[in-house]
Amino acid sequence: MFIDDTAPIAVVCASDNNYAMGLSVTIRSVLENLQGNRKINLFVIDGGIKNNNKKRILKSLSTLKCDIKFIKIPDVLLQKVIESHKPSRSGRSESKAKHVSIASFYRFLIPELVPNSLDRIIYLDCDLIVKGNLEEIWLTDLGDNYVLAVQDSWIPYVSSSTSFLNYKELGIPANTKYFNAGVLVINLNKWRADNITTKSIRYFMENFEYIGWYDQGVLNGLFAGQWGELDPRWNATTHIFGFQSWNQSPFTEEVYARIIHDPYIIHFVSEKKPWNSRHALCKEDFFQYVDMTDWAGWRLTFWKRIWLKFYSKFKALYLKLQSYA
Repeated sequence: MFIDDTAPIAVVCASDNNYAMGLSVTIRSVLENLQGNRKINLFVIDGGIKNNNKKRILKSLSTLKCDIKFIKIPDVLLQKVIESHKPSRSGRSESKAKHVSIASFYRFLIPELVPNSLDRIIYLDCDLIVKGNLEEIWLTDLGDNYVLAVQDSWIPYVSSSTSFLNYKELGIPANTKYFNAGVLVINLNKWRADNITTKSIRYFMENFEYIGWYDQGVLNGLFAGQWGELDPRWNATTHIFGFQSWNQSPFTEEVYARIIHDPYIIHFVSEKKPWNSRHALCKEDFFQYVDMTDWAGWRLTFWKRIWLKFYSKFKALYLKLQSYA
């Protein structure tokens, strides 16, 4: 696949209003570590970012190296797509399907939302920082893979307890590697040609009661054995920084040491993130880039912790009431 070495790097993120700061930090870290004259074309799948935060995002990323486009998904249309592939079920599984968030499907729609002229794109979650030069994975040969990704350090195989409950029924070997979907180089041509968007939604609705981690689980099921591996340093999930030794990871001692000492991306995957917990791992790295955005100086103060505690309890109550609806 020919890659224009002068064209901007295409990056896509998905964010709601709660992740506005995280989005800004992620992309600011990309720009700070991008070398040469390469530029970024950023596509933001807008899950409800308020106008004041959009202004703060634009201010944070105001640079000639970054062009930003917000993409709004018509939820009514998406809901029709979901319902059209929803199997007729009852009981617990039907109840679970009823309350699946629309946001769980955003990643499936990326190839349909970005320009058809693009043949590849880099997807980044909004809870990570990039310390390496993103051009390195942009130029990586995709081969015949659907995506390039990194094996998950916490859920290394499809047979891991929190991934697939029905991997045997699906014909997936137990030792098939499982990737973390927070950092992906996506082969848009192959995805579109094989109609993966429609297949992924159908797969989700037919297997959701057996799949952990929602859209990540779906992509691992569909792409089992058909994805390429990036250097694990390109998605160092914070779990790995809490391991006592390399034996707890799926990597060799040498690879583990490189991840720990020289990560290219630090991904805050646990519930303890720098903006909601004082005990988050690698939080100093996160705040280094916060201070380069319009949120400069933001820290998790005592009063912010009180508010987050109140908000989490209110949200839990709201979701409980919704489950009875």
